[in-house]
Amino acid sequence: MKRLFVLSLDSLFYDDMEWLKDAPYLYDILQRGSQIKRVRSEYPAMTYTAHTTMLTGCHVDVHGIYHNEKVEIDKQYPDWHWRREEIKVPTLIDYAVKEGYRFCVVNWPVSGADPNIEFNIPEIWAETTDGDSRPRFLTVCSPGIEKLFDKYRYMLRWKYQPELDEFGLCCMTEVIEEYQPEVIMLHLSYLDHTRHRNGVFAEAAKNALIECDKRLGRLVEQLKRLGVYDETNFVVVGDHGHMPVKQVFNPNVIFRNKGLIELDENGLVKNWKVYCHSAGLSAHIVLKDPNDEEVRKQVEEIMNEMVADESLGCEQILDRKTFTEVWHLDGPFHYVIEGRPGTSFGNRCVEPMIIDPDNRDYKISVSAHGHMPTKGPQPTFFMAGPQIKQGVVIEECEMIDEAPTWLAILGIDMPSAQGRAYKELLNE
Repeated sequence: MKRLFVLSLDSLFYDDMEWLKDAPYLYDILQRGSQIKRVRSEYPAMTYTAHTTMLTGCHVDVHGIYHNEKVEIDKQYPDWHWRREEIKVPTLIDYAVKEGYRFCVVNWPVSGADPNIEFNIPEIWAETTDGDSRPRFLTVCSPGIEKLFDKYRYMLRWKYQPELDEFGLCCMTEVIEEYQPEVIMLHLSYLDHTRHRNGVFAEAAKNALIECDKRLGRLVEQLKRLGVYDETNFVVVGDHGHMPVKQVFNPNVIFRNKGLIELDENGLVKNWKVYCHSAGLSAHIVLKDPNDEEVRKQVEEIMNEMVADESLGCEQILDRKTFTEVWHLDGPFHYVIEGRPGTSFGNRCVEPMIIDPDNRDYKISVSAHGHMPTKGPQPTFFMAGPQIKQGVVIEECEMIDEAPTWLAILGIDMPSAQGRAYKELLNE
């Protein structure tokens, strides 16, 4: 059987290639393999939408994961899309397991409780910063992994980085040591977290990339020691771009002032007719009763006024026909607001309407994403190994092409994918 190692470096761009010269393990893969320079991500350009497309080879309107977080207006901390059962189509894991492959999957979004992952260490955390993530983790990990959780849980600090990456890596090294699964999938998000806090191309972001390279290096050296390195095909991908944020606009303040949102004594939403669910550099507008034409007309008038006032930073309004047919997006919302460069969207319902970026929330930090995937820096995709040609460079592809390409490395077709396998990157 062939071997495959997929490393997702959250928010790795083609623009980072110069930085890779100081990241020896990543640079080695880049130099001895082939590359697709720029990959068009999904809309909104977010981690969970993109990683589900990586798993399925399908767009958001087909696989069903429209955002990192669910639309849960009555909750202060909405749940994230953690569980495999939320994906509406087959994944590459489903296909490969049928051919006898065993998977170790660590911190990969929307993989929780996947029955086909033999060694599953999913990304999940407690509801609050001081909560215990163990109860949630045990509902989504594979049998036996609770022992590794208990061994390394001292590393965890909610969803903070680099602790979450280090926890996952320590668990993964033990699985590899004992079982040597044929397919390894690892998601590291320290680079993305650092960009959110410090800026798109801050020096701290380069340092975070180098730290991710060191974690990859620990696994590479382990595979060499175990004698399976030369058999392993390495794939490195990014998932979305990033853009700087100068201001945060809160449409819910306007909706509340217009009488369309009512809050309780604790400041939480009590009654509502429309709600803005931030996706970072874009926002999803939800109508409680989409058949209420009076409210719909009022909301459309308000949103058009938002676009007309350039100081608010709204670039355009997309109706359902546009965001489904043009951008392959669907979900429990009725409009999308795309921001102008420099503006992200918040969920708050009380003044002030416009605030400065706030690093307590990734959607409104000094650098954010969730925008149209045609904007800003683009994710990249490179790979090397025995099944992969050397020196082939392709200018661009879509993210839906990744899953069928990865399966093609293993010699497996993916008929459910909307993308195609780039077999021109592979040896016969």
